[in-house]
This record gives sequence, C-alpha cells and structure tokens, in this order.
Amino acid sequence: MIPGLSIGAEPALLRVLVPEVTSLTRQHYAALPYLLMNGRDAESHALGLRHVGGPEIVIAVTDAARPVGAISVQTAQPGTLLFLDNRTWSGTLTAAIRVLGANCALIFNDIGDGFVAFGDVFLRSHRQVLFWGAGATAVGMSLEMQGDGVAAAIGDDALVSSGVWLRNHDMHALHDLASGARINRTPAETIIERHVWLGQDALLLGCERIGMGSVIGARALVRGCVPRHVIAAGIPARVLREGVSWGRDLGGISAAERHAIGADVVAPHPAGP
Repeated sequence: MIPGLSIGAEPALLRVLVPEVTSLTRQHYAALPYLLMNGRDAESHALGLRHVGGPEIVIAVTDAARPVGAISVQTAQPGTLLFLDNRTWSGTLTAAIRVLGANCALIFNDIGDGFVAFGDVFLRSHRQVLFWGAGATAVGMSLEMQGDGVAAAIGDDALVSSGVWLRNHDMHALHDLASGARINRTPAETIIERHVWLGQDALLLGCERIGMGSVIGARALVRGCVPRHVIAAGIPARVLREGVSWGRDLGGISAAERHAIGADVVAPHPAGP
C-alpha cells in the first residue's frame, strides 16, 4: 500500500481508514507517487527531515522538492516508516519523534497550508501506527503510545489546541495490594474522528474514541469514549451539550464542515396548498 509499510503495521492502518475518520482509502495510497529517502541524505535534509540515530528508516514523500518543516526521528528497532503526502504542502510540520518498537509507521497526510507542532511523539511498542488526517492542524501536541499493534488516529480537519497530551495507557501497572490483581486497563487504541476540536491542555488518557464534530473543553481529562456532535469538558470529562459542533471560521460552521460530520442542513418541505 505504502512503500516501507510493514506487514505487521498494515492492519492498524487499515482499521483507521474508515469514513468516520478520513475520506482517504487504500486505493488513494495505491495511486500516489512515492519517492523514498532515509533521513541521512542531503535530499532528506533539504526537506527538513533528519534521522538522528538508530536503525535505518524509510521516508516516503510525494514531492522530493517541497519542504515539510523540521522533523527528527530516532529509532531503536528496524522497520520504521515515515510517510508525508507533501504534494500540495505549504504549511509546516515540526516534530521530535522517538520510536522504540519495530515495524512502526507514522502517516502524515496533506496538511495544506496548516501548522502542525508536536512537542514529543513517542511510540513505545511494536507495529504501532500514528495517522494524521488530511487538513488536521495542531498548535501544540504531544503523544505517547504503549501496546503492540495499536493505532492512534487524528481524523481529517481536526483542530488540536496548545498543550494537548494523548496517552493511550497509564504507562505503569497499578495493582490491588490485597489481591494482587491489576486494576488499570490495557493500552487503548485511540481514534479521534474527523473535525474534532481538542481544547487547550486537554489530556486524553486511555481515550478510546471521540466522535466526529465534537468539542473537548480546555483542561479536560478524557477517558473512554465521547459521542459525536457534543461538547464534553471537566475532570473527568462529561457531556455538557448535545447536537452541536464547531467551525474554523469565526463566521460559523460551513456547509462543507456540516457535510463532513453528517450534519447537512435539510431544506424544509414546501408548504402544501
């Protein structure tokens, strides 16, 4: 599907290629033009891509002459793929990426003229996938993933405010001292559907899914699932209002945004005689 994508990581990527998350399909990736780099050559550096240590990686881009920003990748195991669809890219992506596991993939789709800033991206296990949807933007986000074969997906046209953290697990075990039983959950796959707004300093900790068009309030602590078309906020986050969404333009939500989240305006039926 994408050159350099491991067989082990492909199932996680295919799980997020669904209409609730993205308009992109397997066929879309099969039709793209790919140019391969390794992060240690002059061509990679000219685009703003650097592999700063560890086993070799595969970098796949769709335009070998269009800079993407400033991205550094450090690996501990072989098989990492970094993909960027930069054919019409005029924005900037900055990220410091650490990959401990083998056969992981980081998929960054076209951000257009947007800005995406990651403070830290840390993939701790094998066959993990980070999927960044088309047109999604981030003022400042960090992400840490645990668990073999899991994905974290940020859907098309998502808006991530500054200081947001996504952790799919507590990262350490919690046990009941009397019984010895483990009391915290296993690592969760985290799916942020399309056109979601994550407010400043939100913490997604073991968050499994946020439905399309929803808004997460500033400094909310989100666990489990949040429905589509709601505002959720608080510690822990709870639904405050249903049947709402948001628009990037201060003038209001656009028809295209409504359509993307399945909330088209239905024209009223003409009155009878």
